[in-house]
Amino acid sequence: MATLEGIILLNSSTAALQIVNTKTGEKLENVTREFSESDINSPIFSTEIMRRALEQVHKFQQLLRDYAVKTVQLFGSETLSQMKNAVYFADQVESTTGLKIQWLNGNQESFYRQLALRQADNQQQLMQAGQNIFVLGMSSTRIDLGYFEHDRFAFSQHSAVGPVRLAQTLNAMSIGVAQETAFAIELINSKLADFWHMLPPFKAVDSLILLGADAAQQIFLPENQHRMTVSRTAIQVVTDDLSNLNDQAIMEKYAVELNDVPFVLTEMLLLLNVMQATNVSSLQISDLTVLDGLSVTDVHADDDIITAARGIADRYMVEKQHRELVLTYAHQLFDRLKKIHHLTARDRLLLGVAALVHDVGSFINSQKHYQYSEEILTGIDLYGLATVEQRMIASIARYHSAETPDDALRTVEDFSPAQRLRIAKLSAILRLADALDDGRRQKITQLTVSIGESQVTITAQTSADLQLEIFVFTQKASFFEAVFGMPIVLKRKGKRS
Repeated sequence: MATLEGIILLNSSTAALQIVNTKTGEKLENVTREFSESDINSPIFSTEIMRRALEQVHKFQQLLRDYAVKTVQLFGSETLSQMKNAVYFADQVESTTGLKIQWLNGNQESFYRQLALRQADNQQQLMQAGQNIFVLGMSSTRIDLGYFEHDRFAFSQHSAVGPVRLAQTLNAMSIGVAQETAFAIELINSKLADFWHMLPPFKAVDSLILLGADAAQQIFLPENQHRMTVSRTAIQVVTDDLSNLNDQAIMEKYAVELNDVPFVLTEMLLLLNVMQATNVSSLQISDLTVLDGLSVTDVHADDDIITAARGIADRYMVEKQHRELVLTYAHQLFDRLKKIHHLTARDRLLLGVAALVHDVGSFINSQKHYQYSEEILTGIDLYGLATVEQRMIASIARYHSAETPDDALRTVEDFSPAQRLRIAKLSAILRLADALDDGRRQKITQLTVSIGESQVTITAQTSADLQLEIFVFTQKASFFEAVFGMPIVLKRKGKRS
């Protein structure tokens, strides 16, 4: 019997639903409905727009009932979450439909678009084997650039520069039509200068794939066609045309709505900037969406998140050997202590990310680096993770060293009791994993874990002296005992060299 799941995604102007067979991945329904027109100057949902959005969700629920779908997830886009009255809207949705909105941030949206692309590539060979490819995700307020080297995810970087945000700036400055294009180009160059400067190294790119750019899809993608290759010259021709046409002419020639006209030009200019910086002469436009990725089960998804975390660690010059060893130890302890901690596979992923980035604060100062680690990780985006998960990573990094959540409760008081407990458990494990390489000499060749009735024993196989590691481990073990109610000790095994 087929297992069906319904996934709904709400944006600031549209509602979309997919009904998916979770066993085969087949999409039985894929419906998108618009409930309001785009308005770059509106920071809130009007009562009428909220009513229309709720009405659309109710219609989706009826369709879900027709298919006898029991499992339904409702997601809200970052753009929607930034509406000033989004919290009221979310409460009304939950009150009338019983569905709680799971808010996505921009990094998650980029992550899910790229999952959708990889699944589509497996089915349709969008990316040729062995190529180096950039994937450009473009939403109204940001761009995300992911890099795949020989089919493997390498990094993702974003900038809070999107076509709507740029159009808002131009509108606020009351730039004349004659100067609009020149000023927009200067503005984009200014906003993206640091983005290109901070982009990690990459090899010559074979292809650029564009996802999520509404205007580009409207202009270049024929109806009922899901992807198309467009040259930089063609985009330049359209850009020049847009610069010389009035709003009415743009609407008639390119079939765009009046409210969308202001950011059609800025989207084209952004595309030209990216194509020039990445040195590509053409791009593939695809209509794959965030919703397509939300229904994907991808065995490489966690690996991508770990890879992105390594990129953060590299940027802040975290010692490579130590961080990788802490990652290995943390996963070993997590796996062998399952019957004690009762955590999930998602928690294992968060522990892995924290293990790689816990020392980023040393980039500022090695003294009290754990506090700086929290500050840095609170202020940056972690690819593929929910906002609350990013905050949890920052807290876990803070408590890997001297402090514990018990010492500084105020730093976790904004989390729910369940989240605090997860932070405490993951911190306790990370502290021990970090202690096992406290001397930064990679002394231990093998770990074994024995869970007794009254004590957990970690046995480290090594030919080196472990006095420092045992001393630090013992200090950090007190928090583990407080959290799990069981003492844990480190013992050395092996002939001394």
